[in-house]
Amino acid sequence: MIGTGAMGLALLERLKLAGVNDVICYDADGPALALATALGYRAAASAADLAKQATLIDIVVRTDQDMLDCVLGSNGVLASAWPGTLLLLHSSILPHTVKKVAAAARAKGMHAIDACMTGVPDTVRSGHLSFVVGGADEDVERAKPHLLKMSQEVFHMGPIGTGAVGKLIKNMLGGAETLIVHEAIQIGSAGGIAYPKALEMMRRIGHDSVLNRWQRTFDASGADPLPRSGRNVLNKDIPLVAELARLLGTDTPITQQLAAAADRVVAANEKRKKQNSD
Repeated sequence: MIGTGAMGLALLERLKLAGVNDVICYDADGPALALATALGYRAAASAADLAKQATLIDIVVRTDQDMLDCVLGSNGVLASAWPGTLLLLHSSILPHTVKKVAAAARAKGMHAIDACMTGVPDTVRSGHLSFVVGGADEDVERAKPHLLKMSQEVFHMGPIGTGAVGKLIKNMLGGAETLIVHEAIQIGSAGGIAYPKALEMMRRIGHDSVLNRWQRTFDASGADPLPRSGRNVLNKDIPLVAELARLLGTDTPITQQLAAAADRVVAANEKRKKQNSD
């Protein structure tokens, strides 16, 4: 395990619970590495030193550059790893970085998959982590027993890099919800509703996420990603709330962009209906 910060340490704790006792760890931060060795695991002197002693290597670093330095650097993994070694790239990084690392590994007879984590350390510790994975079928199958010691589910999205894409678009939904809720409570406040009351109302009433019924909204065959626009929300409610936001003078640019996007989807649906009827 390279990277024994918050997420790496949580993964190690899950491995310990699964009865995995022979793990070698490395982190450039001494206190973080000490927490890993406190679990009974061995410490390596560097990423290269660790790579000499393992053929399955979890890498949990923070940034794209950290990943490149850790794997491709002069004292990195590829400097000493054995042919056939499988690298598990767990970081939230760009798919371009994943592919660059995988190509460099492949040139030395090694393998790599992007096995991205969905959750925070507490999610890992509670056993509710899922991995979103990209890579060759045989590499993912090789890694899966190990990944399932640390998680509840492994989603194989496709070839190398698709795990990173999947993780980023999944996290985009959570971030987008926060941003649109921020705009919603601004509109509510300008319309006379105290924002804690608006938030509690929306929490208690809730909404049926499109993901719970995606087969009704999107073409399940995979032929066309255009959502069906329905009768009310995209056609009427989104344009209405955007108009209200303008009338109230709120600074809510995402709402205006949502209204423009809704108009485009509705128009595209009308065009599709016309083409189908001709």
